[in-house]
Amino acid sequence: MPAHKLAQKIRNRQITSEQLVRIFIKRIKEIQPLVNAMAEDRFEQAIEEAKEIDRVLSKQNIPENYSETNAPLLGVPYTCKESIWVKDMTNSSGLVSRKDFRAPQDSLVVTYMKKAGAILTCTTNIPEATASVESTNYVYGTTFNPYNLSRIAGGSSSGEGCLVSVCGSILGIGSDMAGSIRIPSCFNGVYGHKPTSHLISNDFQYPSFTGLQLDMLAVGPLCRYASDLKLIFKILCGPKFKDFDIDLKKLNFFYMKDLQGCAVVSELSNESRNALNKSIKFLETDLGVKIEEIKLKKFKFCYEMWSSLMCNGINNQEWLDYFTNEIQNPRTELIKSILGVQHEHILPLILFKLSGLSRVHHTEYYIKMLKDLKEEITEIIKDNGIILFPSYPTVAPYHNQTLLSNSMDFMYFGVFNILGVPVTQIPMGLNSQGLPTGIQLIANHNMDLLTIKLAEYFETNLIGWVPPF
Repeated sequence: MPAHKLAQKIRNRQITSEQLVRIFIKRIKEIQPLVNAMAEDRFEQAIEEAKEIDRVLSKQNIPENYSETNAPLLGVPYTCKESIWVKDMTNSSGLVSRKDFRAPQDSLVVTYMKKAGAILTCTTNIPEATASVESTNYVYGTTFNPYNLSRIAGGSSSGEGCLVSVCGSILGIGSDMAGSIRIPSCFNGVYGHKPTSHLISNDFQYPSFTGLQLDMLAVGPLCRYASDLKLIFKILCGPKFKDFDIDLKKLNFFYMKDLQGCAVVSELSNESRNALNKSIKFLETDLGVKIEEIKLKKFKFCYEMWSSLMCNGINNQEWLDYFTNEIQNPRTELIKSILGVQHEHILPLILFKLSGLSRVHHTEYYIKMLKDLKEEITEIIKDNGIILFPSYPTVAPYHNQTLLSNSMDFMYFGVFNILGVPVTQIPMGLNSQGLPTGIQLIANHNMDLLTIKLAEYFETNLIGWVPPF
């Protein structure tokens, strides 16, 4: 059941907040030994907070701050990515050197969720330094895909995607720098929304980012039901939220088949291509719209543009050193990793530090190219257009598979981080092996509600979350 309907049941006293919180805590405890999605729990605090909400709701006169307008998620449990600050909770980002660090205050998005009446039950697992599509670190371990434990859960909001899918959480909060909300949503068959850049606060996260990097980073929701996306998005936006009416039949629809020959990514698999084709055929038939293919040739250089923003236009090695500054002796760490000796860092981050894989020359050239690309895509979709685009080129890979190949396939998502546009990841059912497939819906800046509305349409009229059990 969607979060907004659960909130209504609590408010109508059909179920207590304590009952609901205990149900989700029980589910987390059941599934944690299998998928390892949780980082740290706050179960006792969550139960006490739920009891207090029930106590207030039992009174005749309910305070204004408990009203449906001010607290639309009153008593509903949720989870949050460990890299986002939650007061008194660990904020290690999977780094052994930070395992004892506790956040001294809440991030703004957590504050907004608390104000909306939601109750945090736990934080969730991430890759080390949030720097991989596979959630592995030496603080919390590895998160497993609930549809097939031999597959990855995606990254870097890995635990969120997994826990939402297995009903350990009704909704989660993640962050997205290069698909970190959308990749776990894709691999775990749930909904995820990367908002327009700078629309939702990025404060108090680790790793922290500055300058041009912030143009790509976005905090957003993951949930099982598309019907929850708008409400959570509204809560996270705070006073920046603006509503408007949408008639899907009056929108312009486009699609792109791939990244236009980008050299560092894999070709689309048949199942990823089929998911896109299925969505196109559905909209043309069911909604009665025409969908036009477009080709943005600059997508071919999306990795160069993404890396140029990541290095903030400065010397790339300087940025690389910053991003991997916790690794003091990478060669020693590599040898330990190969020999199986106890070490503190995951192999992808060690190799990243040693090789400078992200090194890109002529960053000014690619930043100028990005500016031109933004103008080009804006001219095409304007404020009334949506692009349908493939998600990951395959279903969820096996554990460690991305170490050997396809390590840059995240650019199918990262290209939209550099553009700063809103993107909603939606599920498109399971493949023949029972693994989730999906597509991305893209709109222009500040037109987040267009893709959210279309996600709702897909859920109502075609397909939504399919349980992994």
